[in-house]
Amino acid sequence: MDAFEVVVEGAQPIPGEIRDKLLEPFITAACTALREMAGVEVAVQGVYRKTLNHALGDIAAVIKLGSASEGFLVLGFPQRTAAALGGRILAGVTPEVDENLIRDCVGEIANVVAGQAKALLAGAPYRFAFSLPQVVMSAQEFQPPPGLDAAVVAFCSEQGGFALQLFLKL
Repeated sequence: MDAFEVVVEGAQPIPGEIRDKLLEPFITAACTALREMAGVEVAVQGVYRKTLNHALGDIAAVIKLGSASEGFLVLGFPQRTAAALGGRILAGVTPEVDENLIRDCVGEIANVVAGQAKALLAGAPYRFAFSLPQVVMSAQEFQPPPGLDAAVVAFCSEQGGFALQLFLKL
């Protein structure tokens, strides 16, 4: 298994209530989406809070969260992981998965994760409206507004690692 390298220097633990009521629905949604879409089992490698000014990974899907305050859901993948997942999702549909199809798959994964998380958050104190995903090809293409913390969930799988980031005021 290839671990997604995320810098944890300066990372802080996530308070229990935030992890249980906010992050767990997103974790469950990511695990379910990848199992159903790509036939891939993923495991949580780490959960922490850190001030970040960019998305993690080579390719990321960014979804704006509408709520009382501004926020973002970001799913960031190394290129190799995104290509492997795209190949699994599109197996039997096309013999070659090019850059455009990989971008589409990353956006669709984020869209499904957001939809499942929204359903799981229905009874929780956290409620969001989700925008359509915007896919960016480098960490520098997305920079959250100042003052937002990043709750980071690092995942690993046989196809490689990836990160889910929630940029919110925590």
